[in-house]
Amino acid sequence: MRYLVAALSIAVASQAFADTKTQKIEELLRAQGLVDTWAEQIQRGKEYNKQVAQQVMGQMTAKLAPNEEFKKRFDAASDKFIDSAVTPWTADDMVDVWAKFYGPGFTDAELDQLIAFYSSPLAQKEIQVSRAALEKFTLHFQQLNQPILEKATNQYMQDLQLITAECNCAK
Repeated sequence: MRYLVAALSIAVASQAFADTKTQKIEELLRAQGLVDTWAEQIQRGKEYNKQVAQQVMGQMTAKLAPNEEFKKRFDAASDKFIDSAVTPWTADDMVDVWAKFYGPGFTDAELDQLIAFYSSPLAQKEIQVSRAALEKFTLHFQQLNQPILEKATNQYMQDLQLITAECNCAK
């Protein structure tokens, strides 16, 4: 029984330590402006998806003269594509993943020093660890996003082809 209590105590303490470390990393990332940068990147991704939708729509409808009903259907298909291509994570979710890749490189005390003294020699180490983590971090989200975008794009093309076939509105 003592071993079970000890094991549970260690598990709870480890989780609390991990939470504290993640919080410190979040504080550091906010101080560095990275959380805002990631939020901006997510927003740029949404804007890019809109551009893709407009380009595909332009290509699909260039030789069509759809009536109002089919214009609405094309617009609905475009909206559906944009909605389905949205990445499901937030900048805060990205903080958690960053902490997973970045956190092992620093102790709690080092994180405290980074937050307080970002211009110290320790900051140079932080830059090196950041660069190493950034590669894995970027690859992680690229891999997560690729099937989402591919699925959304394929569905969008199918939707537009179906609407085009039903429209019977070639110029």
